Amino acid sequence: MSVLNNISFNLVWELGLIIVVAAIFNYIAKRLRQPTLLAYIIAGIVISPHFLDFLSTQFSIDLTFLSIANTRDIGLLSNLGVAFLLFSVGIESDFLKLKDFGKLAVLGGCLQVALTALFTYVLSFYTGILNFTEAIYLSAILAFSSTMIVVKLLSDSFTIDTLHGRIMLGFLLVQDVLVVLVMPILAKLSFILDVHSLLNFAVAGASLMILALLASRFLYPKIFGFSAKGTEMLFLGSLSICFIFMFLADYLGISIAIGAFIAGLSLSVLPYNFEIYDEIRGVRDFFVTIFFVTLGMQLNIFQLSNNFALLAISLLIVFFIKPLIFYLLCLLAGYGRNISLMVALGLSQVSEFSFLLVGQGLAQQMVSQNFYSTVIFVIGLSMVVTPYFFKYREVFLDLGERFAAMVPIKLKKEFFNKKVKPLEEVAEQKGHIVIVGGGVVGASIARFLKGEPLIIVDHDPDVVAMLRKEGFNSVYGEAENKTLWSKLNLKEAKMLVLAIPQFEATMRLLNYARQLNPKLAIFARAHTYEEAKQLYENGADFVCMPEAAGSNVLIREIAEYLNTGSLRHVRALKDELLKHLEEAAKKQPKKKPYNAKHHFI
Repeated sequence: MSVLNNISFNLVWELGLIIVVAAIFNYIAKRLRQPTLLAYIIAGIVISPHFLDFLSTQFSIDLTFLSIANTRDIGLLSNLGVAFLLFSVGIESDFLKLKDFGKLAVLGGCLQVALTALFTYVLSFYTGILNFTEAIYLSAILAFSSTMIVVKLLSDSFTIDTLHGRIMLGFLLVQDVLVVLVMPILAKLSFILDVHSLLNFAVAGASLMILALLASRFLYPKIFGFSAKGTEMLFLGSLSICFIFMFLADYLGISIAIGAFIAGLSLSVLPYNFEIYDEIRGVRDFFVTIFFVTLGMQLNIFQLSNNFALLAISLLIVFFIKPLIFYLLCLLAGYGRNISLMVALGLSQVSEFSFLLVGQGLAQQMVSQNFYSTVIFVIGLSMVVTPYFFKYREVFLDLGERFAAMVPIKLKKEFFNKKVKPLEEVAEQKGHIVIVGGGVVGASIARFLKGEPLIIVDHDPDVVAMLRKEGFNSVYGEAENKTLWSKLNLKEAKMLVLAIPQFEATMRLLNYARQLNPKLAIFARAHTYEEAKQLYENGADFVCMPEAAGSNVLIREIAEYLNTGSLRHVRALKDELLKHLEEAAKKQPKKKPYNAKHHFI
């Protein structure tokens, strides 16, 4: 009995150690604004046997008590982390995102993965750096980009609905599907040569997909229609579906991670898939943390100097060849130099799923420890560097424009998306008003000023198309694009309205406009008091803070109710506002109405 208790306590101790160290490094990563995945890997490095032995040797301190001995149970929990990660990816998958860019995303995405893998294989295998198996693994590992990193950066910079943002999401969605298909093939490379095994895998996978489709069509509406009445039932119901598909996948000889992904896809069509995602996120994060910490525990940083050739080739692929492929694909599709460069910069990192691939290779002894350590370092470095590509993207855009001016090659001007009017078609105006940002704020201002000579610029193709239907002179453009600035003829403009939420882009365009035309009336928006202060100091004539203005209106109406005890004035405003909202909603694309009974607090 004491032996069992000792084993149980050791597992608790090791789990606790992983969570505590992960939490410490997660806090440090948040302070440094770095991806949490890297924090977990570094946490694993710190408690790895390699690092602890190094510290013990250097400082003559016995730190072996911190090492993880129960690798079997921890490895099992780590595998569950992979399964739950793919389960959540499946729930979030939305193939409607391919609506506008399906041809580029599917054909271009498959071509990019194939070309990147081919270049990687040729450079690593035929130069004698890697053997066949490791070259195949490296080809797959470097071919994919990180959905998690890109979505986070696009969301933080308010550019997720931009043209380049949507193109990136289309590529990433296709990549997520491809990497799920690649994982079981890499697990058994004999699949490539064994037609019988490959056929069995395809039949088993297709059977599981058909079962998922039938369940989502006929079974889930009844089950979750009842389960959705309580958070506990929704949580347990979704987890049950995940485990059932994992058991079926294992029975059919498929990876449980693939089963979890198919389970997530089957739940993604439900109207409350976001609530399901929120409910299971805590469980997923727990197991995913264990997975990435155990990845770091297997990383030997002291071996990196032994693989300089592999390191050099990997960095060449990630930071030059793969971005170049993305750039050329978008350029040939007709999206112009700036959009193509933004997509290339945004996708020049390695996927979080590549951690799964290299971990799988090491666990099955298909790749060496040296290979594993080098590749983990490359993946982590690419994730660290990507945010700086986003932050200094205007520098790269300037360099791209200068390089393009030196190359006398005419490129296609039109977009695949025919709703977008290219900048080249905008006629120069004088005494006009320029509105940068056609969202809720910018569109309201434009409708108020209808009849005035207007140019409205927005980075969302749907917004541009909607405003053009209303008769506005609306064009697609990025606020940070200096080519755009020169075409707006701000020197002859009467007014500039900066209605975009991105503060840095607002500041750059404000400074350019003020230097070009000191008499130009400039109106801007800000999120914080510090932003508003800086905008005023740099020449804005008026700065509005929509959040502050909205809170002031709310406070005023609350005070009115408290003073009078009556809701008559508030209800009159409500009726007036609802009438305005109904009129405004008719001008915007219809969305599926939100069902409040499926929302939980």
